[in-house]
Amino acid sequence: MNLQKQKCRIWMPVAMAIFSINIISAQDELLQIRPFGSNPGNLKLMFYDPGNITEKSPLVVVLHGCTQMAKSCAEQSGWNKLAKLHQFYVLYPEQIVLNNPENCFNWYRSADQSRDKGEPASIMQMITHLKKNKSIDTTRIYVIGLSAGGAMSSIMMAVFPEVFDKGGVMAGGPYKAAESVMKAGPSMMGMISKSPEEWGNLVRKENPNYKGPYPELVIFHGGIDPIVITNNSNQLIKQWVDIHQTDYEEDDHYVKFENNEDIEVTIYKNKQKQEVVRYYRINGIGHALPLDTGNCTTQGGKTGMFAINKGFHSTFWAAHFFGLIKQPYQITGETVVKPESSGLTYSVPFHEGSTYYWNMAAGMWITNGKQTHSITTDVDQQSGYIEVTETNANGCRLEPCKLWVEVKK
Repeated sequence: MNLQKQKCRIWMPVAMAIFSINIISAQDELLQIRPFGSNPGNLKLMFYDPGNITEKSPLVVVLHGCTQMAKSCAEQSGWNKLAKLHQFYVLYPEQIVLNNPENCFNWYRSADQSRDKGEPASIMQMITHLKKNKSIDTTRIYVIGLSAGGAMSSIMMAVFPEVFDKGGVMAGGPYKAAESVMKAGPSMMGMISKSPEEWGNLVRKENPNYKGPYPELVIFHGGIDPIVITNNSNQLIKQWVDIHQTDYEEDDHYVKFENNEDIEVTIYKNKQKQEVVRYYRINGIGHALPLDTGNCTTQGGKTGMFAINKGFHSTFWAAHFFGLIKQPYQITGETVVKPESSGLTYSVPFHEGSTYYWNMAAGMWITNGKQTHSITTDVDQQSGYIEVTETNANGCRLEPCKLWVEVKK
């Protein structure tokens, strides 16, 4: 084996095994389903049914990192807790050592980067099987992955755009950032850069006759990740804004998300001013899954060597981006207002001992009642969301509530 091959051999277990935490039993047992199809990628289908589904419900496909398995992925990420609270199914495709010695999804192999063969075809067969046998809302299917699973998540969205409403990539990279094991290391080191159009063309080539919308994308990445350099997320953003026919210029940027100084958010919108890419950069951490552990409904997951408590539950915010989180109540107030209106009142139910954090869109501001359940506002010319997050007497943050206010003459 030459030196270049040796380097690639070192990179794969070290880099993609970063999420390889000791396997811990999940809160609820996962069910293995077999057979589910011809399974050309030779994967396992592991499935979580929260047991409280009463109507057609969403499905989230969660892809693990190297040396990890479905159980440890479920335990660390906290997806099952959210599934039970908000009533959706979770599919955990699971790699086997026979396919890859480090249990990585083979994101860097050209044989596993198209819709009709290899691991993507197996994952799609799992989804098809579940659609036939479970009460799944086929318009609300999502995919998200960690590290190697994040890279495979990019592949699934690129080759099956008609299947996924939205998707997420955590410490991964763009579709076809590498097409062989020899190119995997340079890719992860952030050495592969292309123009937005060049990245977009790689996706379009896989779907020459597809005219429909592509999934919206949420990205999470540690700001000092030494294994998958953050340039991978920059290149992924380029690819996805181009696919959505918009530019690489950020539309909104928040340096302190939810008052957390370590969470930076950048938003990219299309020509219709709709959000298509959201990027969470978690400052101060490397190649790790950021969590907010605890018993509150907006908290979850379990820490480990590479799963860190940052007061930011990335799984919750991914589910929020997907539209899976049910609001605890509605904001009351006018939804259509005239330009330069003043003295508008918006409120939510009052709870003794609670505080309320309101976030106003540009051109809207609070004139009275800040941090209470009822605020008075003025608006200028621009429509936008009013959002409130309640922290109750027990110190638990509730799920955020949003209301769209249209400013119209």
